[in-house]
Amino acid sequence: MELDVCIKGRRSVRAYTDESISKQQIEAVLEAGTWAPTGMGREPWRFIIVEDKKLIKLVSDATKECVKQMMPPLAKQFCTEADIVCYNAPMLVLVCTEKDQQWGHVSQLDSVLATQNMFLKAYELGLGTCYMGFVQLLNSKPDVLRKLGVPENCEMTVPFIIGHPKAKQGKGKRSKPVITNWAK
Repeated sequence: MELDVCIKGRRSVRAYTDESISKQQIEAVLEAGTWAPTGMGREPWRFIIVEDKKLIKLVSDATKECVKQMMPPLAKQFCTEADIVCYNAPMLVLVCTEKDQQWGHVSQLDSVLATQNMFLKAYELGLGTCYMGFVQLLNSKPDVLRKLGVPENCEMTVPFIIGHPKAKQGKGKRSKPVITNWAK
C-alpha cells in the first residue's frame, strides 16, 4: 500500500467486530512504532497491551468517572452505561514512558510519533485505530494504572484502541496547509 493511501485513508474507528487481533499483527504494529524518530535516539516508549474485556471496561468506567469529576461541563454525556470511551474494542494499547523531569515532554512527543507509525501500519493491515485522549486522565489514578500493568515509574502518554473495523473507513477531507512567513 502506498504511503499517501495510508495517510489519506486512515480514520478514527469507533466500531469494531469481535474478531481478535493476531499476535503477528500487533507485533507488526508495535514494531512500526519503534521505527519512529526519537529525541537523542532514546526510544523511551513502553507498550502495554490490554485484551481482557474486564480491564477494558474498567478503563472505560474509570475514565467516565474522571471526566465527570474533572470536566463538569461534559459530565452529562459521560453518564451512560454505553462504552463511549473504548467502544467495545477488542484491544487497548497504552503507550507509556518513564517519568522524567528532564525528558518528559520530549518522551511524550516521541510517543506521539511512534503512535502515528502504528496507526498507519494498522491501517495497512486492515485494522482500525482510535486515539483515546480522555483515558490519559487515568494518570491521576495509580491504582487503575497498576491493574493495567503500567509500571510505577511510568506514565501513560498515548492510549489507543485497535481492532477490525465493522465498516469500511470513509473518506476524509482536510484543508490546505496554512503557511506563514515563507518567502520563495
